[in-house]
Amino acid sequence: MQESHDTAQSYRAPTSTKRSRFSVQGSRFIATLAPAADEDAARKVIEKVSSEYPDATHHAYAYRIGSGSTTIERASDSREPAGTAGPPMLQVLKGGNISDAVIIGTRYYGGTKLGIGGLTRAYRDCARKALENASLKTKEPLVTFKLELSYEDLGVVSRLVDSLEGNVLTINLQ
Repeated sequence: MQESHDTAQSYRAPTSTKRSRFSVQGSRFIATLAPAADEDAARKVIEKVSSEYPDATHHAYAYRIGSGSTTIERASDSREPAGTAGPPMLQVLKGGNISDAVIIGTRYYGGTKLGIGGLTRAYRDCARKALENASLKTKEPLVTFKLELSYEDLGVVSRLVDSLEGNVLTINLQ
């Protein structure tokens, strides 16, 4: 038997989309957290939220996909000052060991400038508030095994893999 895996570790992932709303000095924020299995899914959620609130001033976002050495992380400040919107939300995801997730911080400018520190706190709060009521599940990294066994043992092994919620990728009969 051969085993192969990277340095991936378990992590938490949202099971459904959640929204929270709050205000900071007149600016209204809508925090959206959604599951995203890959970058394409994350982009679709970002586009959907942007189209739901087309008149919003900003749609900053952060997402994490996967775990270990294959983790993909992206963040956008959406025309807010550099480093004040997307990166603080990404830090909350990383700090909570959350992946396969996208957070969008939608902001309606309220007339009062929040400053660099205020924006950073507001977008960090966006991520935290989105996670407060989120339903999260623990995901384990994928481990691949290559087994060589007799045809007679194939049924027993297949049932065992099914009972562990695993997948048989290929079967080569020789």
